[in-house]
Amino acid sequence: MFTGMAMSCYSAIKRILVPRLTRKLSGCHLHTCASTCAAAPPDDVTHSWLTTVGGGTVDLTKDESSGLAVLTLNNPERLNAVTGNMMLQLANIVNDLKDWRNGKALIVHGKGHTFCPGADLNMVRNMLDSKQGQEMCAFMHKTLTELHRLPLISVAAIDGHAIGGGSELCTATDFRVMTERANIRFIHALMGVVPGWGGGTRLTRLVGRTRALDLLSSGRPIGPEEALEIGLANWIIPTGHDVVEATAEWLQKYTKGKTEVVRALKNVVVAGSELPVEEALEREAEQFVDVWGGPAHEEAILKSMKHKK
Repeated sequence: MFTGMAMSCYSAIKRILVPRLTRKLSGCHLHTCASTCAAAPPDDVTHSWLTTVGGGTVDLTKDESSGLAVLTLNNPERLNAVTGNMMLQLANIVNDLKDWRNGKALIVHGKGHTFCPGADLNMVRNMLDSKQGQEMCAFMHKTLTELHRLPLISVAAIDGHAIGGGSELCTATDFRVMTERANIRFIHALMGVVPGWGGGTRLTRLVGRTRALDLLSSGRPIGPEEALEIGLANWIIPTGHDVVEATAEWLQKYTKGKTEVVRALKNVVVAGSELPVEEALEREAEQFVDVWGGPAHEEAILKSMKHKK
C-alpha cells in the first residue's frame, strides 16, 4: 500500500483543497467541466415542432467493457442530413453519454460512405421566415457545445462529405480522422449565412484566425492532406480499412488508462480551454484530488516500486 508520506499528502490535499474548491464551484454559473455539462433534455414545449420534421435516426452503441461508444448519423436517403427528429435524438444521446460512467471514448460517423451535409434542406426551406429557424440553430448550438464538453475522448470519423452543419459537427469532437476521399467544407457563406452551431468559433480555435477566415469565406473543400497539415485532421484512414474499426484502433493509444483517469484528463482540458487561468487551475486541482489515491494511482505506485527493487 501507500507509504506514510504519500498518505499524509493525500489527506492534506483532501483537507485543504476540497472545501475551497467546493465553495468556489458552488458560485460558478458556467458549467464547463465535462462531467457536469451534458445537454439538458429538450424543452418539450419549445422544441416539440422538431418531432414533426421526421426521417432518419441517430443510433448509439456502447461497449461497456472497452468504454467505447459509436454514434451513427443514419439517414442515407438524404446523405445523412440532420432532420428535426434527429436533432432531438442527438441531444438525448449527448445527455445519456454524460451519465455513462464506464465511458472513455466516442466515435461519430455517418451511415454509408458520407458523413453529413448539415441540416436537411427540406426542413431549412420551411424555416426561412420563421422563428423556428432561430430556435433550431440555438438548439444545435447548445447540443454541439455539450458534445464538445463530454468527459469522453471523441473523434469524428469522416468518410465522404462533411458540409455546412456537418463540418460544424466534426469540429465538436476532440479529433478528426478522414478517409482519402473525404472532405470538409464550410459552405455557409455560399449559402448566404454564417455558422450557427458553434463551428466558426471552434474552427478558429483549431486552425487560427487567418486560416479560419480563408476556409469560412471561400467555402472551398478541404481534403485530408491539407486538413492534416493545418491541424484540422489528426490522421488519414488507410484505403481499404473499415472506417469505424480503423478509428477505434487508432483511439486505443488515448484510452489505455483507467476510465476515471481518462475522464478526468478530458475535464482538465475542457476547463483549460474555456475558463480563465485561475479557475482552470482550480478545476485541474479538483480533478487531481478525485483520482489521487484511487485504484489507478495506487496500481501505478506499486508497479513503480516493484521495478525499483
